[in-house]
Amino acid sequence: MGYGEFLDFNMMENELNKYKVRISKMKFQFLFLIIIMLFLSSGCYGDITGTVVDVETGKPVEGAVVLVEWTMTKGLGLTYTKSYKVVEALSDKEGKFSVEGVSNPLVNPPDLTIYKKGYVVWNNLKIFPDYKKREDFKWQSGYVFKLERFKPEYSYIEHQMFITGAINSTIGWEKKKVFLKAYYEAEEGNVIRERSERDKKRKGGITQ
Repeated sequence: MGYGEFLDFNMMENELNKYKVRISKMKFQFLFLIIIMLFLSSGCYGDITGTVVDVETGKPVEGAVVLVEWTMTKGLGLTYTKSYKVVEALSDKEGKFSVEGVSNPLVNPPDLTIYKKGYVVWNNLKIFPDYKKREDFKWQSGYVFKLERFKPEYSYIEHQMFITGAINSTIGWEKKKVFLKAYYEAEEGNVIRERSERDKKRKGGITQ
């Protein structure tokens, strides 16, 4: 191999190495972009619409209060939860409502709770009264929320406990006034009455 051929070979090898480096950088940038997109999309919850109906009749339920809350987990080691955004909406005469979403990769998945006087509260995570995990809900438009009538055998006290946990009542309560007002006006008297009856039975030596 002559000197000129040796130089040409060396130049080709250098160019090939540079090309490999560029390809590696492009692969890394592409992978980095995908990771960023996945990270950002994980906290993106667009606006949605839904319909609230009676589970037995299928008829729309007007005036149901829809409460949606996004939270954020704060701190390192000993963490705590903070309310990030709360949206309240009312279903119209056709049972329809709309909720404005959130675009923040740091928020936790939303808690969605629906209440209407005379019905069991609907929650996207748990089902009253047995706290069974709800499996059928997805954050997307077009979902039909089916409310069950409150049955005589159900407990108002247990219903209150369920609602307290469902709406994260210990945080951001000042942003949930519409929901809380609707609930307390409808059921507070029943809760007090049920507690009073339980106390009388205990004092009389009768236990449930």
